[in-house]
Amino acid sequence: MKDLYSILNVSKDSDIKEIKKSYKKLAFQYHPDKNKDPEAESHFKDISEAYEILTKPEKKKLYDQFGYEAVSEDLGNFKSPLDLFQSLFNVDFTSQMMGGGNIFMFSDLSSGPFPPGFNMKCKMTYSLNVSLNELYNGTKKEFTINHKSRDGIMKKTKYIINIKKGSKHGDNIVVKEGGNYIPELDVTEDLIIQIIEQNHELYKRKNDDLYIEHKISLVDSLCGCTITIPHLSEPITITIKEIIKPNTLFKVPGKGMPIKIEDELSLTDTENQNIDYGDLIIDFNIVFPSKIDSKRIEILKKIFNYQEKENSSLIAYSYKKKEDIVKELMEENNEDDEEGTGCIQQ
Repeated sequence: MKDLYSILNVSKDSDIKEIKKSYKKLAFQYHPDKNKDPEAESHFKDISEAYEILTKPEKKKLYDQFGYEAVSEDLGNFKSPLDLFQSLFNVDFTSQMMGGGNIFMFSDLSSGPFPPGFNMKCKMTYSLNVSLNELYNGTKKEFTINHKSRDGIMKKTKYIINIKKGSKHGDNIVVKEGGNYIPELDVTEDLIIQIIEQNHELYKRKNDDLYIEHKISLVDSLCGCTITIPHLSEPITITIKEIIKPNTLFKVPGKGMPIKIEDELSLTDTENQNIDYGDLIIDFNIVFPSKIDSKRIEILKKIFNYQEKENSSLIAYSYKKKEDIVKELMEENNEDDEEGTGCIQQ
């Protein structure tokens, strides 16, 4: 017959606080992810079962009077070891099977052993703002975090980390055991540094490509042009030898973002590697002249072999920019929506 008090290393007179304290210590000690002993899984289930029984007054009373058999038939109503452990420690469990990242549902106390790949992860996250220029060139970032140390005191730790060329928004950098110490688990959290990409005044990024809008004159759009535009490393000069039509994007291969090297090289080593780059996408905004004198109009007519047509009595004038019209329509729609939110009574 199982001796639940011995399993939890407590006496029959122990209160719930003492039982809970002992359970936490033993649960982490025999957790299958930490303890590789073949008997650890079985012992982990036993201490979970003992905790469930001895912390419920009615079950504890039955056990004290009639023994283990009086409560063993009702084990199906208890929490699984996973649910119990997670509720007490507030820790996420994931399965590393099939590449990891999937939530793994465990069976109840009466089922078989824990599946392979069982893993417990404790983490502390820190958001690190990084400019697009820094992500392009690679950099070192310095920051300080507050975290709880093993002695229970809040401590400030300064970190200097490498940001690799081509790193992206949402990328994580892991500092092993860089977070808070959790005394109940006797473990120090990993520190997860998450990269937050800051907006750039000129460039937008899509994966490994860069996108920029650039104004050119009507003459440049018709005759071709050589332009110099600011870049994240140094200004670049581009020659275009074709007509630039409205709503057409131009691509400059190899002038986008660096494609990050996924290895453990340091920042210095990465500098010496052959790095591939995405593309630069240019959206040209053609600026038309506000007025052309009659002499130039005649020249343009000859160049384009313009055929004069009979004038109409209806004359159109420039009115507004298209984007202004769209903005006004959206504002009108919003006003209509607000007016339509009331109740109608008859």
